[in-house]
Amino acid sequence: MLLELSIQNLALIEKLTLNFHSGFTSLTGETGAGKSILLDALGLALGDRADSSLVRHGTARADVSAQFDIEKLPKVQQWLADQELDDDNLCLLRRTVNPEGRSKAYINGCPVPASSLKSLGNLLVDIHGQHEHQSLLASQQQLNLLDAYAQHADLLEQSKQTYQAWSKLQKRYEQLQTEQSDYQSKVDLLEFQKSEFDQVDPQQGEFEALSEEQGQLSHANEIKQACQSGYESLEGEQGATDCVQHAIHALEGIIEYSPALQPLLEQLNSALIDIQEAAGEIQNHAERIELDPHQLQELDERLHKLFALAKKYHLEPEQLVEKHEQIRQSLADLQHSDVELENLQQEIEQAWCDYQQAAHKLSESRHKAAQKLSRIVTEGMHTLGMPNGIFEVALTENATPSVHGINKAEFQVTANKGQPLQPLAKVASGGELSRISLAIQVATAEVASLPTLIFDEVDVGIGGGIAEVVGQKMQQLGAHKQILSITHLGQVAAHGHTHLKIEKQTEGEQTFTHVYELDHPARIEELARMMGGLKLTQQTLNHAKEMLETAQANQ
Repeated sequence: MLLELSIQNLALIEKLTLNFHSGFTSLTGETGAGKSILLDALGLALGDRADSSLVRHGTARADVSAQFDIEKLPKVQQWLADQELDDDNLCLLRRTVNPEGRSKAYINGCPVPASSLKSLGNLLVDIHGQHEHQSLLASQQQLNLLDAYAQHADLLEQSKQTYQAWSKLQKRYEQLQTEQSDYQSKVDLLEFQKSEFDQVDPQQGEFEALSEEQGQLSHANEIKQACQSGYESLEGEQGATDCVQHAIHALEGIIEYSPALQPLLEQLNSALIDIQEAAGEIQNHAERIELDPHQLQELDERLHKLFALAKKYHLEPEQLVEKHEQIRQSLADLQHSDVELENLQQEIEQAWCDYQQAAHKLSESRHKAAQKLSRIVTEGMHTLGMPNGIFEVALTENATPSVHGINKAEFQVTANKGQPLQPLAKVASGGELSRISLAIQVATAEVASLPTLIFDEVDVGIGGGIAEVVGQKMQQLGAHKQILSITHLGQVAAHGHTHLKIEKQTEGEQTFTHVYELDHPARIEELARMMGGLKLTQQTLNHAKEMLETAQANQ
């Protein structure tokens, strides 16, 4: 609920902080005192269009903050968490406007677009009357309110889940159909590509092995010559073997005189063995090298095929095998898509039946709730000074299915005998619209989601006993919601759990608007002022006292 509204330099308000309570709060004051300024201020905090004319003359900016307690508002908490703007169980909305009309918006101290204030504000406050926050005029909100009144969350969830399951399958089916629109051309292309790869038939690791073999065959002479030279250097006359053997014989002749040379002698013997083994390997390798021009030509041709295929498909030769497998798999998938389409069609038919069954159960529950709500709101209209009024929730079927089921709701009313029902949005009289909205809100108070409702002059065009009924309805609604009502009638104001008075004062050359929370004696004086003339008589005061005590006794 709304806890506090702070206003600086807005129209006639220089600085004002208002603390609000739960229940029903009456707001009264002389015409022109500035009651509408409070709604303008709250509207700014809730994301309304910024108007430079609201900035107090001679100041740099207007600044409005609205603090809400959201402990019992899971939807608001989730919205803030989704936007990463959550801050425990409090929510602070702030808006500044400069004389040029430029504004800045904040949620819990973080800069946000004004549209974010509006989105969040729609979950916090609903203003009824000749102002913008009239969510009851929106068709989807009317359906939501009916669903909340019917209290069939399980049916809503079943309808939602079956719709999503059907929609997911339908999208997959449409995707496959789109893919099959040029099915044959895709098959022809993939089969052609597969035949090209099949002809070459690249093998895993083949390119690397062939490249190595080609390098060896193309340099066979150089390899043989190098091997022969190496062998001669090791095993030929005066080669490494002879030199090492000569050193061994020399050391063996003196080893008995110098035993310290024994490790070196062993090292030389080991080196001799290594040299002889290396010479043998070199000789064997040279013998394996064949000067075979025909084999070299075959290798060149094979590598040419691999290079040509890789170039055509913009690949590296090493990627040919993977590409070959991709083509095979794509062709297989495409050839089996007919089977998948057939299976999908059966699944879609079943999913559609499931959705239709869930949606029709939901629709039946909505129709029952619509009849009951229509009757209760109609009765409420009668008690609110519209004895010939009729309210009806008209349910029709949507042309297309949706996650909300198959229904579209429209609140229809007529306030006068002989006049046809028409949509609530077309009600011309602001006073009638406010009272109809009040009747709806009272009927749905226990299930409606919005925590704070503001009624702007719902008493327009009424008086006497009907005004007292309006006050009672407000009081009744205040048991479930936070209610703020701007009123000109004492019969309505007397029923408030709290009473705020808006007053305009002139100090020197400046005009200011102030708001006071009235205690019991001050409430009696204010009610007397609203009922009487310029001069308050004892009789008027006594009447006001009696009215207040009677109204408060009903709590």
